[in-house]
Amino acid sequence: MRQGRRLRQAALVGLAVTAAILLAQWGGLFSSAQCRAADYLYDQDGSPGSDIVIVAIDERTLQALGDWPLPFSPYVQLLARLRGARAIGFDVLLPDSGPAGNPDAATLLDAVSQAGNVVVPMAALELRQATRPGELHSVDRAVRTFPALLRAAAAGGSVNQVVDRDGTVRRVPLLVNAGGGEVWEAFGLQVLRLWLGLDRSAVASLTQAQVTVGTEAEVMYQVPTDAYGTMLINFVGRPATFPAVSFVDVIDDRVPASTFDQKIVLVGLINALTEMDLHETPVSPQRMAGIELQANVIHTLLNHRPLVQQSQVGSSGMVVLLALCSALVLSQLEALSGAVFTVLLALGYLGLTSLLFNRGLVPGTLFPYAAILVNYAALMAARFASEQGERRRVTDIFGRFVSTGVRDQIVEMALRDPSLIRPGGRQVELSVLFADIRGFTTLAENLPPSKVVEILNQYLDSMEEQVFQQGGTLDKYTGDGMMVLFGAPLEQPDHAMRAVRAALGMQRMAAEVSGRRGDAQGKVAYGIGITTGSAVVGHIGSQRRLDYTAIGDTVNLAARLESIAPPGTILVNQATCAAVREFALVQELPPVTVKGKARPVPVYKVLGLREDAAEGEPQTPGDGKA
Repeated sequence: MRQGRRLRQAALVGLAVTAAILLAQWGGLFSSAQCRAADYLYDQDGSPGSDIVIVAIDERTLQALGDWPLPFSPYVQLLARLRGARAIGFDVLLPDSGPAGNPDAATLLDAVSQAGNVVVPMAALELRQATRPGELHSVDRAVRTFPALLRAAAAGGSVNQVVDRDGTVRRVPLLVNAGGGEVWEAFGLQVLRLWLGLDRSAVASLTQAQVTVGTEAEVMYQVPTDAYGTMLINFVGRPATFPAVSFVDVIDDRVPASTFDQKIVLVGLINALTEMDLHETPVSPQRMAGIELQANVIHTLLNHRPLVQQSQVGSSGMVVLLALCSALVLSQLEALSGAVFTVLLALGYLGLTSLLFNRGLVPGTLFPYAAILVNYAALMAARFASEQGERRRVTDIFGRFVSTGVRDQIVEMALRDPSLIRPGGRQVELSVLFADIRGFTTLAENLPPSKVVEILNQYLDSMEEQVFQQGGTLDKYTGDGMMVLFGAPLEQPDHAMRAVRAALGMQRMAAEVSGRRGDAQGKVAYGIGITTGSAVVGHIGSQRRLDYTAIGDTVNLAARLESIAPPGTILVNQATCAAVREFALVQELPPVTVKGKARPVPVYKVLGLREDAAEGEPQTPGDGKA
């Protein structure tokens, strides 16, 4: 019963959490956090391989050759020493050729033309984002390498990146619409063309989330991208991961020429005080130089390691799966074991995301993790609130009628089985005690009402104390008497013995209370009837008022026995007598005829406990057959 209730609650909470998270995801909330949430997947200490070498225009170079921008002659010297390179990515933007007739410009053009493998940069001062699938990002205010150098170079490529909402670069557009029908290929893609020796007539185009390089007859290279031709960069590691040598060391011949043989050589600013081309990346809080970013782009293309972002539908499916799976399992677990399961589930998803990433898919992380953690928190909060409400409800129902210890047991039982506090009844074996004060009417005849209530409460308090000591449930007060249940709602195998002990305690307390009040007030004793048997127990009544009580022949007979019991007498039925005979002294009386019974009913009188008789305590007058 409790598990079914928990399962229903968990299902509702899981659905609510899933709906809330999906609304947040599809509504574009927490976009920056979404971007950063998967950054832990990127390799921060990978191996760059040996194909790419960076020639760094660093602070040492600027101190040796002069302030930025450098003159053309050092570049000519550099190209002379890079003759063994297979491709040269020259990430230094030279927008003009200098003064008219500049001899260094002509020398540079000649060196670039003779090398035949130099890619020069082009850039958009502002890159407009594409908005429709199949559309390319477009250039706003282009900055190009001066025309003569661009013609002398093997190719020109875009060095622009796409900055995500959190200010981090994770993507690069492989194709950019430069306007006027001109499309720029990415700098890294142009370097890759040279490395692979692709025919320059091969066209790069975007088709169904793929950039393809080839002709009508042959596909030479394909790269998976998003719908706008943007590739996710699979970073190798932090800044300074790729091998780099100082520009000035190369032109001064302090670096062996074999260092560049059959390599991709990238030239650009690194660690220079004047450096502006720095970018936030997912692999390090330290910003990465533009030339290192291009190295990661080329490495991704060269090793066929492009990443693909998981679709919204795929991420949403994972949210639904994790939330409902979590809810189903948590419904069967307590808070601590549920917390352990939640941590294990999160670790399991961590392993899954790493596996998917290594296969080229960047999975959703923020919302799936949120589904796991929020689901646990929401479910535990709902369970706590529900159980607190149930606890208060049970306490309200039973708190006034049982002892504190019994009440707490009932609360725990009701939390496991809510039917205990719902309308309806169940058949149980129990003992029922009815007790009524004898002689109280005579005592109260000449007293004011306030005094009558005061005296009655003293007697009832003493009776209630005995009931609670034996774990009984005070069902109701009946004027100057009471009805008590033993064995319900808590199961008590010895309910008959508890009822007899409570009855004997009541008689003893009656004498004590009368004694304390003095003979002038008159003596008071109780007539008590106890029966053991089957009865229907539960919340019984009308829609406006329900009471926890017992009904049935066992209850009726207890009331009849109480009504014929003389003062100071405890009458029990045959079942009670059989249950307590080993512990109590019982005298058989002549059968009696009671209302509702066609035949006389066997009746027994409780004289006391055998243990008390063994200790020499006086028994009730009239001891007889035991």
